[in-house]
Amino acid sequence: MSGRLRILLVVSAILNVFLIGIGIGVYVTGARITPAQAQRRPAPNIWRAAEALPPAERDNFHKMLRDKAAEVQPEMKSVRLARREAMALMSQPNYEPTAVAAALDRARQGEMHARAQIDAAYVEYLTRLTPEQRTAMAEAMVRNRPGAVRAAVAGGSGGDQPAP
Repeated sequence: MSGRLRILLVVSAILNVFLIGIGIGVYVTGARITPAQAQRRPAPNIWRAAEALPPAERDNFHKMLRDKAAEVQPEMKSVRLARREAMALMSQPNYEPTAVAAALDRARQGEMHARAQIDAAYVEYLTRLTPEQRTAMAEAMVRNRPGAVRAAVAGGSGGDQPAP
């Protein structure tokens, strides 16, 4: 592998980890931002969709999301450590692609597991809502996403629409 390509891969990996860290930080701390600050940046769809709920239910939903984010935080720390390990391995003179792939796989699996836990909590929470409240949340999420999701909810396949 040429030196230039190796440098590009390391820079790309560092940038990816940085952006993922920012995204997770925004997601985890988003609930602690004052309402005036929250209007300056778009909220995640799942967070914003709760605006369709009555205030008490919305607060309960947001608390559930914050609690679940706090619960998966140790796992996300492991994900960050695995990514750092992969970057360190990438820059070693004796490049071991198997070790790098294993570290990246651990990070990916951790992210997927954490996301699955959040998704499961979300799905379980929806069972507490009335059909009207679930519909309102689904419609709120669709309003915030173009293309395939809107078409799918409207009854289309979404295959002819650009991906969100």
